[in-house]
Amino acid sequence: MSPRDDGPAPAAPSRRRLLLAGAAAVLCAALTVLAVLAGRGGDDGTTAAVSGTPTASVPTEVVRPTGTVPPPPPTPEPTGPTEDAAALPPSIAPVGLTEEAAVGNGVTATVEDLEAVQGSAQGPGQVAGPAVRVTVRIVNSTDAPVSLDAVAVDVTTGPDATPASPLEDVSAAPFTGTVGPGGSAVGVYVFSVPVDQRDTVTVAVGYQAGAPYLVFTGPAD
Repeated sequence: MSPRDDGPAPAAPSRRRLLLAGAAAVLCAALTVLAVLAGRGGDDGTTAAVSGTPTASVPTEVVRPTGTVPPPPPTPEPTGPTEDAAALPPSIAPVGLTEEAAVGNGVTATVEDLEAVQGSAQGPGQVAGPAVRVTVRIVNSTDAPVSLDAVAVDVTTGPDATPASPLEDVSAAPFTGTVGPGGSAVGVYVFSVPVDQRDTVTVAVGYQAGAPYLVFTGPAD
C-alpha cells in the first residue's frame, strides 16, 4: 500500500523574507522610541519656555492714597515795596522854579530855564501851538555813576495840577546815558501850555524809577 499523498507541503519561508521582516520590526521599534523621546523633549522645552516667560501683572484697580491732602506751600514774602505798583513815588516838598531840589542821597536837580516857545508837533495826535520849553540839570554828587535812561519829567499847570501834554519838538533832548561821580547832565523837554495857564507851572523830576520826585513850582514868564 502506497503512502498517502495529501498534497504538496507548505513551502518553508525563505531566509531573505525573515531578514526583511526582522529589520522592519526593528525599524518600527526605533521609530516608536524616537517619537516618545521627541514628545518628551518637546514637552520639556515648551514647558521651560512657557515657565521662563515673564508675565506682566495688570492692576485691576487703581489704589489712591487715603488721608488729608497736604496744604500748598506758603507764599513767599515779597522782597520789594508792598505798596500799590500803580501808585506814583512820593514827592519831596516843592521848591521855587529857580531853586535847587535834593533827593537826599547826593543827587540834586535844578530848572535851568523855562521859556515860552511855539511848539512843533512831530508825533501822532500832537498839536502844535503855545508851549513851554523846560531845561533841567541833574548833578551827581555821589561816588558812583547814575543812569539817566529812566528820568521822568512832567509838567502840570494851575491849582488843580492839570497835566500838560508833552511835544516831540525839534528842540527836545531828553536825558539819556549816565552821569559819573561829580558830573552833571542836561535834558530839554517841551510841553503844550496855553498862555492863560502859565500863572502856576509845576515841574516834577524823577531821576530814576522809584525815586522821590523833585518838584519845582512858580509862574512861567
